[in-house]
Amino acid sequence: MTDRTHFSDEDLTAYLDGEAEDVLHAAIDAALETDEALGERLAELDIPMGAITDAYARLLNTVPEPPVFETPVANAPKSRFGWGWGVSTFGTGIAAGFAVAMFTGFGTPEPAQRGWVSFVASYQALYTTATLNVADPSAEEATLQLATVSDALGLDLTAIPQTEGLTFKRAQVLGFKGKPLIQIAYLRDDGTPVALCILPAGPDSQPINMAQAEGLDIARWNTPGFGFLLIGGTDTAPLAEEAETFQNWSTDIAT
Repeated sequence: MTDRTHFSDEDLTAYLDGEAEDVLHAAIDAALETDEALGERLAELDIPMGAITDAYARLLNTVPEPPVFETPVANAPKSRFGWGWGVSTFGTGIAAGFAVAMFTGFGTPEPAQRGWVSFVASYQALYTTATLNVADPSAEEATLQLATVSDALGLDLTAIPQTEGLTFKRAQVLGFKGKPLIQIAYLRDDGTPVALCILPAGPDSQPINMAQAEGLDIARWNTPGFGFLLIGGTDTAPLAEEAETFQNWSTDIAT
């Protein structure tokens, strides 16, 4: 393993986002066992969602005419499936609020340094059981939604496997830096919101890597051309099993 005696903020941000390569991730893990200062740097970079939300609220209270953002996804006109969630752009609404709040002096990385995992985790952290309980698509409606997101991504997702313990709730097209970001939302039997997210990526495959972001468990892997992220809850065991099912399926459709 490469000896790393110093880690840049970009290295640590990638580690927090779950985007660090295996060698870098292992090196930081090892250094944290003996380096208290490194742990303090990570804590400074890992600003909790509460601080970001509070900063944004204060910003709106102090600016006479706050900037107008596009309507958040949750307030969008009802889709053809009837529950008010249609095609949306991830860079507006809630995500725009996060971007403004990060310029208020909390010392977080600038948006350009934050990867897609960080933004997805910030979004997923707002989900509750009630968020998805309102969605109850029929099999036909679920197939139509999956066909729509398949067209946007250029990857056939209509045969996504049914995973034990997860109930399909919706599939929608978001966006990240000009790329389609697909979110397929589920509720676990215990009410935990879980999301499978897919983004166009590089040509290299990567095995499942378990980590955390915004206090949520995540599982990441890549197939040639696509990055996958399964996120939700704080119980690693079921997420790891669910990730293995989805990873096996994603490998099959990539070949």
